[in-house]
Amino acid sequence: MPKSRPQPPRPDRRRSIRGSFSWIDHRFLCEGFDEGLTRLEKLLYFVLVAVSNQDGVSFYSDARLAELLDVRFPHELDGARQELVARDLIAYEAGIYQVLDLPACSPRKTRHSSPPLPAHAWRSSSSLPPVRSTARRDAAFDLESVKQLLEQWGWGRR
Repeated sequence: MPKSRPQPPRPDRRRSIRGSFSWIDHRFLCEGFDEGLTRLEKLLYFVLVAVSNQDGVSFYSDARLAELLDVRFPHELDGARQELVARDLIAYEAGIYQVLDLPACSPRKTRHSSPPLPAHAWRSSSSLPPVRSTARRDAAFDLESVKQLLEQWGWGRR
């Protein structure tokens, strides 16, 4: 027996396309392109998707994006942008952002196709879980934010 399609709780408020249109490729979540991204990196990606034109291009300034994302320091937005560029999710040139078509090979497929670690690698590792690269990046951003706040308050000036 086929399953019935779930009905929306508010059928009077079904979404419809008016004016421009954007979408997030389902593969972004299902194939792991979001894995390892910080909250800010994901949010920047989603905002860029929402404000881009049919070619994925956004003309929003960094100042406007920082305002939308509640970013306090320029290095935070720079870091999020650099990570998305490094992962080949967006392009950035001369103040113009472009959300790119997702790469053909997903992170999960790449990760599953890599050879397993040799047994001696498991024995030599500590019992502590490895520090995620995003945790190190977040810590660096936090440190830079503290430095900027201290400078604003006059600390460290002589």
